[in-house]
Amino acid sequence: MARLRALDPPLRRDVRLLGRLLGEVLVEQEGQALFDLEEEVRRLAIQRRRGPVAGRRAAAAKLAEVLERLPVERAEPVLRAFSVYFQLVNLAEQHHRIRRAREHARSTESQPQRGSLEATLLTLKTAGVPAERVREAIRAMRVTLTLTAHPTQAVRRTLLEKLYRMAGFLEERDRCELTPRESADNLESLREEITSLWETDELRRERPTVGDEVKNILWYVEEVLAEQIALVPELMDWAFERAYGEPLGPAGTPVRVHSWVGGDMDGNPLVTPEVFADTLRAHRARGLRLLLRELEELGGRLSQSSRHAKPSEELEASLARDAAELPEAERRLGPRTIGEPWRRKLRFIEERLQRALSHVTAQRAGETAPMPAGAYRTPEALLSDLDLMARSLEEAKGAHAGLRQVRRMRERVCALGLSLAELEARVPAEDAVSAAASLNGGPPPTEGGARLLAVLTKLREAQAESGEPACRTLILSMASTADDVLAAFRCVKHAGLWDEKRGCATVDVVPLFEQLGALDAGPDVLRTLFANAEYRRHLDARGVQEVMVGYSDSGKEVGLLAASAALQRAQIALTEAARAAGVPLRLFHGRGESVARGGGPAQEAILALPPGAVAGGYKATEQGEALDHKYARPELARRTLELVLGGVLLHTLDAQPRPPPEHERTFRAVFDTLADTGRREYRALVWEDPHFLELFTAATPVEEIASLPIGSRPSKRKAGGLETLRAIPWVFAWTQNRAILPGWYGVGSALEAYAKEEGGAAMLKRMYREWPFFRTVIDNVTMVLAKTDMAIAGRYAKLAPAFTQALWRRIQQEHLRTRKQVKRLTGELRLLDNNPSLQRSISLRNPYVDPMSFLQVELLKRKRQGQPECDRPLLLTLNGIAAGMRNTG
Repeated sequence: MARLRALDPPLRRDVRLLGRLLGEVLVEQEGQALFDLEEEVRRLAIQRRRGPVAGRRAAAAKLAEVLERLPVERAEPVLRAFSVYFQLVNLAEQHHRIRRAREHARSTESQPQRGSLEATLLTLKTAGVPAERVREAIRAMRVTLTLTAHPTQAVRRTLLEKLYRMAGFLEERDRCELTPRESADNLESLREEITSLWETDELRRERPTVGDEVKNILWYVEEVLAEQIALVPELMDWAFERAYGEPLGPAGTPVRVHSWVGGDMDGNPLVTPEVFADTLRAHRARGLRLLLRELEELGGRLSQSSRHAKPSEELEASLARDAAELPEAERRLGPRTIGEPWRRKLRFIEERLQRALSHVTAQRAGETAPMPAGAYRTPEALLSDLDLMARSLEEAKGAHAGLRQVRRMRERVCALGLSLAELEARVPAEDAVSAAASLNGGPPPTEGGARLLAVLTKLREAQAESGEPACRTLILSMASTADDVLAAFRCVKHAGLWDEKRGCATVDVVPLFEQLGALDAGPDVLRTLFANAEYRRHLDARGVQEVMVGYSDSGKEVGLLAASAALQRAQIALTEAARAAGVPLRLFHGRGESVARGGGPAQEAILALPPGAVAGGYKATEQGEALDHKYARPELARRTLELVLGGVLLHTLDAQPRPPPEHERTFRAVFDTLADTGRREYRALVWEDPHFLELFTAATPVEEIASLPIGSRPSKRKAGGLETLRAIPWVFAWTQNRAILPGWYGVGSALEAYAKEEGGAAMLKRMYREWPFFRTVIDNVTMVLAKTDMAIAGRYAKLAPAFTQALWRRIQQEHLRTRKQVKRLTGELRLLDNNPSLQRSISLRNPYVDPMSFLQVELLKRKRQGQPECDRPLLLTLNGIAAGMRNTG
């Protein structure tokens, strides 16, 4: 109860309400005995974290005893009770974030919400940045969000839909003055959804297909992002006028949405050429359907009669052309729109979209008919018609009679095209090398090489149908040389993906530098590419070289500090190499949600990037549970977009606090020293200790994660040991056992060693105070440490062979060292004292995650002893702990 009392009253009220309703559902569905057992487990878990040490140890022992006696058939409902509770707490916290933002916005005395566009623009004005310079930056800015399907979003789509409906009921309770009858109905609706949640299976019956993942990813675009992206220009204009006292003027949305799902062939054999082609069609079909729904709604608004609003000559001429080009539609639709020229124009637009949709539908059914006459092939034709309508409305004094909605639709088409997202393809670099070697009579390609060539053929067909925006990015994972890129370039040209008029490929080849050696060699790779005459002509025509930097494999290879240093170093050197060659560079950040994979607060991450690394453009992956945390509701998506756009503006205009260049060079040298120490400590444990793999596989549920049906992609790129394990299950496994080792190991030793040098401690505090990059790294480590529970992790460690216990003690010592050094650096008595809202959130969750962790240990023990019927409850613990810990992958 003390933890609940520490919450904001509205959040406390929601958590209590949802918890009470869940309790009623448990009694109704499972009986009083189950409810009493769940309450006993909960009480012991809370006691384990309170009071004197002896009492906490006694509670932990009693909790373990209760769960050890628990029959497998009783384990599942107990686990489900805690898992559902976490889903409800997450829902309440999401709702409270939105509520706080609204309350802040309504308060006329308060400053704009931190990180908002208004706050960003006020910061720019205060820093003396002229309005015109900000206008130029906004108009040139480009932000790309690439949605990816990674197996850390363990909650099924059907359960999420129930939670979204519950969010609406919570919002109704907040925003409406409900009558007693309405309040009772609202409460009953919440109870019905929680009951349905309880009666629905959390686990998928089978592993999802790539098509399932495509549908899940596109849901966020259809239901939330499409509308929110279209609103961005209005948000920017409003914030600009509030800050500078004058209108922003014309500025379209800078946001673009891409997706890897259905195009990512790196280690996923299920992404076949046929799946790739069908994904492109699915994007287009769903995008066209969404446009048709929006046009139908727009038609209800644009009901102006030519008697009261005179159409322009341009619109009249356009309608005449439409009638001539689409005579059948004219006969069918004409009589229904006589005297309503704008609605009539919309009907012709709908007809063109419908013809495009019928063609895609026929293709998905296996038919090969040509594109129907009059159908839109590319977004440009639709944009031309929307622009014509906007001009005509302005001339007819319709600025307040539908013009805003037409402009919103225009922005949605600019951002998403005729599809819902632009697909990107990703392949291992070795596949491109094999495919290129097989051309012109070379040796047969590998299976991966053959797949790449077939995919490029499908891509050529798609571009012929709907233009370059269908898919124009080919990412090479594990790229390390210029030859990797040139091999892919050769394959692209061989496949006919070439524009003779411009003298370039119609696809951007993007090397993904992931491991330490590749990151360090990246600048030399670019210089070699820029020196290649044909490739340079291609770049000059394309206008940019995109390079992706991976935050995952580098962290797994050398640890958090060394990976952070390598990424910072690479971005500086890549930027300098491109600038020296006169080639515009776009950096693509392959971030995960966990700290060990580049996660953390969005705006802080952007501001921590080195000078010049943004230059008006920012592209990053959005993956795993990040989609639900950031884009599940319109208000969350809007807040996320504002944070990212604000960070890009501040960085581009160099208006964030940053140390002078000479100081930053000194700080980087110090960080390189920290990174070197951290790398040695990390590699000595993970890669050099002969017993580490045995400890890892026994003290984490990594093998069980591989069997969890939450993603289509295998947990390993190919057969092998730790080196072939993907970074996501690597981090996911350490999060499950509550050690979260990849997010902090080696940091304490590095800080301690440097602090012992003369002036070292003072230098570290100065770096934390003055250098955004260092502060972001340390703050993220602090968050991970606050979520870590080494006492529980120790219970997992006891599952490992006895000879690994010395290794575990070494891990414990590094954890204590890191906590001590981080608190000394930040000046906190308790971790996250400087971030009380996050501190409270973690404090609220931990007592409810603990029972699932205790039970997971027990179930792992039973499973490894060969006891039957453990798999399902064990998978439920993986789901529940993921929901409670968040930041899992």
